[in-house]
Amino acid sequence: MIVAIGLLALGTVLFLVLSRRPRPRCGPELPSPDSTFFGGDTMYKDELLTGMLVRLGVPKDMANRAEAALAKTDFPFRHLRPGDSVTLAYRGLQLVSLTYHNDMVTSYGVAFDSTGAVATKSTKPVDTVRAVVHGLVKVSFWNSLLALGEKPWLAMSFTDILRYDVDFFTESNDGDSFQVIVDKLLVEGRFYRYGRVRAVHYRGKTDNTWGFFYVLPSGHWDYYNEKGQSLRKAILRSPLEFSKVTSHFGMRFHPIYRVYRQHAGVDYGAPSGTPVSAIADGSVTFAGWRGGYGNLVEVRHSGGLSSRYGHLSGFGPGVRSGRTVRQGQTVGYVGTTGDATGPHLHFEIRQAGKPVNPLKVIPPRAEPVPAKYMDEFKQVRDGYIAEIQQALASAVPDMLSTDSAAGR
Repeated sequence: MIVAIGLLALGTVLFLVLSRRPRPRCGPELPSPDSTFFGGDTMYKDELLTGMLVRLGVPKDMANRAEAALAKTDFPFRHLRPGDSVTLAYRGLQLVSLTYHNDMVTSYGVAFDSTGAVATKSTKPVDTVRAVVHGLVKVSFWNSLLALGEKPWLAMSFTDILRYDVDFFTESNDGDSFQVIVDKLLVEGRFYRYGRVRAVHYRGKTDNTWGFFYVLPSGHWDYYNEKGQSLRKAILRSPLEFSKVTSHFGMRFHPIYRVYRQHAGVDYGAPSGTPVSAIADGSVTFAGWRGGYGNLVEVRHSGGLSSRYGHLSGFGPGVRSGRTVRQGQTVGYVGTTGDATGPHLHFEIRQAGKPVNPLKVIPPRAEPVPAKYMDEFKQVRDGYIAEIQQALASAVPDMLSTDSAAGR
């Protein structure tokens, strides 16, 4: 009996030891000749398509055939982005096709056969749905909107629309409420990107501000408050979003000519290549080289105002004499051309041809909704307000206040 128990115990130990021994590695299971399986990876930074395919094990000759086939389409060879993905399809051990996913909407396929390769472009349909996003501020407006699952773009668009009426750094407090109507673009039911922001509302201790998107019959669009006044100022305070003044308007000691002379503008220090924005709608009267200004863009605005942007390293897309520009459009890029000791923007504002101090110009509002279109604007406004009220009533009834509806 004792012997039997001992043999049983020994057998159990041997079984456990043998079962834990590593099994011989026989390599991956080979697919059957008629099955299809997929592999792939994402694009690395600064990687070329052919290099990526070879890295994934695609023979060099097939990678070259794929590139040649894609060259017959509008494939964006110069705009490949890290994170773009490639899917490889095999039948047995033979690569039969590959697909380059440019984004959720656009992809490029290459099919291989005995004669070569054929490339095609595919696009998926994009659906647009209108959403009402609303919430309460906790800690900051930015974090509160992102906490709802939204993207930074929506927060930036919201604050940009109301930037002249609400200071979100100093006037935003816990408990403030916000609502935004925005178009969301979906691909196969998944979020792709945002479309147009239709309306915004921010209510705090000192603010009750609305913004409504409205398009005039002429095609001009803007965001207006509940009274039909533009939320934009006619002139931006600065043509650079993040910069510092390095030289003020008035008499100064010139760093190159070493003499005191009148400085007709303001210099902003910024890295080379920083985008420079038009401060107001207008038409380009000059875009080219002009002596000490270096590369210069001059824009004529309404009310006898004009603006100049000097020492540019280059010009914005489509910026040339005779073209119109919209406020905020890139007219050039910070550089060191002309009489410049380092990268900066020389910025001037002229009134009736005479230089004025850009830092002392008080910007008026842009043009309001014309009186003849006010009835139509009010219908659009009231429709947006009704959408927001309906969303609030169905979600959080106590957030709805009749006195917040456009001040009525």
